Amino acid sequence: MSSPVVDTPEPQGATTFQADWKSLSAMLILQAQNVFNTKITQFTLIGLAGVIAGKMLKSAEGTLAYGLLKNYEQVITGISSVAFVLIPPLGGWMADRFSKRSVLLWCLWTQAFALTWIAVCLYFRQIWLATAGFFIIESQAAVVNPAKMGICKELVGSAGLTKAVGVMQTLIMLSIIVGSIVGGQAFAALNHQMEAWQAGVYLITALLAASTIQFVFALTIRRTPSQSPEPFRINLLWCHFGHIAELMGNKVLRRAALGISYFCFVSTVSFLSLILTGKEVHGLTGEAIAQSSIFNGIVGIGVAMGSLFVAWICRKRVVLDAVPVGALGMAAGLAGAALLDPSSVPAKASELTVAAAPYLVSVGAIGFFAAMFLVPLSAFIQDKADPERRGRVTSTVNVMNAIAGLLGLGFVSGLRLAHLNSDSIMAVLGAMTLLVGAFIVVILRTSPYRR
Repeated sequence: MSSPVVDTPEPQGATTFQADWKSLSAMLILQAQNVFNTKITQFTLIGLAGVIAGKMLKSAEGTLAYGLLKNYEQVITGISSVAFVLIPPLGGWMADRFSKRSVLLWCLWTQAFALTWIAVCLYFRQIWLATAGFFIIESQAAVVNPAKMGICKELVGSAGLTKAVGVMQTLIMLSIIVGSIVGGQAFAALNHQMEAWQAGVYLITALLAASTIQFVFALTIRRTPSQSPEPFRINLLWCHFGHIAELMGNKVLRRAALGISYFCFVSTVSFLSLILTGKEVHGLTGEAIAQSSIFNGIVGIGVAMGSLFVAWICRKRVVLDAVPVGALGMAAGLAGAALLDPSSVPAKASELTVAAAPYLVSVGAIGFFAAMFLVPLSAFIQDKADPERRGRVTSTVNVMNAIAGLLGLGFVSGLRLAHLNSDSIMAVLGAMTLLVGAFIVVILRTSPYRR
């Protein structure tokens, strides 16, 4: 686990700190493309698995292989969550022990290897070996997170830190939105022109070729010094579970941390439900992932807009009253998505019409109000955590979020075993979120931190 963050003073006088915005810009572009590659790979593999399942013989239905391919989005979501539960302590240690620039480069090479591995596996029609490659991609993402957050201050100092983090988060959100939409749309378009396996190979190979530009940007980043001589210890791999217990014992931070984890639970269930919605409308075809990519892209746009809005209303202080409003708004958006007709949304983004607006507004509302729910809680955590333990608290919350993602996966899997469709799942989630909102209203009435 990363050592506690120490706010070291910056050099003064003749050695006045000089912000390196050129290096920061290169790092931001590198990380945005990293996220973009991950989302396109994710949607490509989900789309391919669905098409493979759709072409399997009737005699294969009911087998484990068919079930895993048909519900591949659950498999890949579980892989992502497991990576972010197991890997963060190692990433935190590496970010402290080595130059963060070196960690970024190592992760870049790791992603390039993983993309090559996936492309080769798809060429030889080995979907499960390709899935192992996706686990490598998610693992390097978990390792790189502490390094990319920590290097910001080392490059631009305290004065530019807020701006740097804000730009980075904006670029990451844009990469998620664009990557989700492009991944689903591109796979469906290529699948019309060639075999699904070949479409997957083309997409991943194109990503691999484009990722060479990341190395150009990486080499322009200034080398940063190591911050800690701490040697590797095997207990680094599980000490974060003790940190969760420690955080849960903090009465001030516990509820906010659990609230953030609930946001991640909702995000996972919504993502899986919207993927399932595309399959229910279009069957196991390329159009299913294309339509689902639009749904999830609209959720991302809602999150971006909601984040900007709540950042504005919280610009002078943390407004906790926005949290229950966010929960109630999420419940309303989920109810709308459950009741309205998703078939009004075409599979091709270029064919969107006004008829699709009601459903897309409901889906976008989930993201908008989710941001209103999340941002004040995240700000509260950062505000109330002890400065010397803020890094550990943030890392621990991230692990809790990954665990919440696994719980969301189990929630969807359980409801699917009960033969509930995507509408029913979103309705159940909406009812749960409504209760959470009501509970938060009650809590805030007596909270000394309500301002």
